[in-house]
Amino acid sequence: MANLEHVEVLRADVDEWNEWRSEQPDLQPDLCAADLRQANLAMADLRHAHLNRANLSMADLMAADLRGADLRGASLVGARLIGVDLQGADLRGADLRTAEDLTNEQLNETIGDETTILPDGAARPPRWESIHSAR
Repeated sequence: MANLEHVEVLRADVDEWNEWRSEQPDLQPDLCAADLRQANLAMADLRHAHLNRANLSMADLMAADLRGADLRGASLVGARLIGVDLQGADLRGADLRTAEDLTNEQLNETIGDETTILPDGAARPPRWESIHSAR
């Protein structure tokens, strides 16, 4: 379950959130199973955040930093992903159906598997297979 303080700060003001994150660079925010539907998270610092099972449907994540974030089982249906940094993000089991502006370059930097649901037209990165077979 998400840390309610983390959810409240993030939902209230992304600039305040980013300042709070810069003051605590080692913090890994607990946003597990958080309801962030339709949230404006543009430019949010979500590095290494625990977002597994979070509902980010229709959220605006434009230019957000999701490097190393745990998005296993998260819903990103219809989320706006233009310019999002997904390097090292774990998308196993995530639902990205109808996610907007997701590029193959972004996907190539993530961890995913056969349970990851991609938008129509998105290519499953070949490296996902090699990651899966290496386990």
